[in-house]
Amino acid sequence: MQAMLPATMSGLLMMVQIPISFLLPRANGKKFMLNCWKLAALPMLPVLLSAIFLGERTIAVWITLASMIATVSLLWAGVTSWSPIIHDIVPKRQLGRFFGNIRAVWSITYFALSILAGLFLGKSPELWKFAVIFGFATVLQMIRNYFIARLPVVSESGGAPGTWKDEVRYIVRNRKMLVFAGYFVFLMFLSGFLGQPLVLYMNDLGFSARDNTLIYSASVLGSIIAVIISGIILDRIGTRRMFLTVHLAMSMLALLIALVGDLPIAWGKPLMTMLMILSGAALAVAQVASVAQVFHMAPTGGKTVYMSIMGTFSAAGVAISPFLTGLILDSSWRGMSATMGSMVLDIYQIIFLAAGIGLVLAMLFLPFIQNVRASADSEVLP
Repeated sequence: MQAMLPATMSGLLMMVQIPISFLLPRANGKKFMLNCWKLAALPMLPVLLSAIFLGERTIAVWITLASMIATVSLLWAGVTSWSPIIHDIVPKRQLGRFFGNIRAVWSITYFALSILAGLFLGKSPELWKFAVIFGFATVLQMIRNYFIARLPVVSESGGAPGTWKDEVRYIVRNRKMLVFAGYFVFLMFLSGFLGQPLVLYMNDLGFSARDNTLIYSASVLGSIIAVIISGIILDRIGTRRMFLTVHLAMSMLALLIALVGDLPIAWGKPLMTMLMILSGAALAVAQVASVAQVFHMAPTGGKTVYMSIMGTFSAAGVAISPFLTGLILDSSWRGMSATMGSMVLDIYQIIFLAAGIGLVLAMLFLPFIQNVRASADSEVLP
């Protein structure tokens, strides 16, 4: 449960954006964002100190969790102004390609740093090595702020925005937005079982800390190519077909991931690496399609509240699945098993199979999703 809590809080804490978007003047958005991201580095100091002076004690675990929650809260608070700023400088007729390219750059950086972190940690890492990684990440965060400060801020177009109540009313009355938000929450909830819970699964299979780090980061490798290609394809075929591809791919991957548990560890490692690459690619495609759809449906003026609410919806689903997994593994259900032919499935395999079946059933919602082709303004395919 403790291991899954950071992933859960990372998603749920996005909700801080909603009240902030109600109160924050658009003119102060960029300054507020940078101040939040500067302060986000401070809560990591107790993590480093507890690792040095307290070591592997229960109190150190809770200090780390509390510090991570504070850091993530400040990061998400700053993100409140991020999407509206980016929305105004994105090329309107190439949403898919733009977000594909920018996510590819992010993914390459993340993948490279994850590989270095895994090699640095080794098979049986000492606690101080994790502290070094936290410290290095904090330094990179401060460097990022230097470049973010130089992004241009474009004035609102299309008339003066209304109050936050008007913006909320606009979303509630827009059936297409509500349908898509509900659908994507469900999709991310099911896909979330193929994310953070896999770390516990691999640990249960006997993978080392280095193996876990390297194999889990392989998902980013798959997303690097996928986001570039999917962005170009999305501009041509529309979001609904992209989501259909994601459903088919993720449901098949869930089945194969469950089967890894019955393989020798020598076979399980390379197969799990390949599956993580494909899983990262599929999830990246879904995220690019989601961002393009959300940006396409954005109102002309007053986008801060809209972006905050839609962004929170998209993250809520993926936050619930690790939390639910942690609850199950800490309960009496931990020893549950099921028989499928000659195979006996443990609780991890049952969870992944259930997620795969859910992804297949969720395809029934696709006909009700607006099919947006981002390359043409206001173009919606039947």
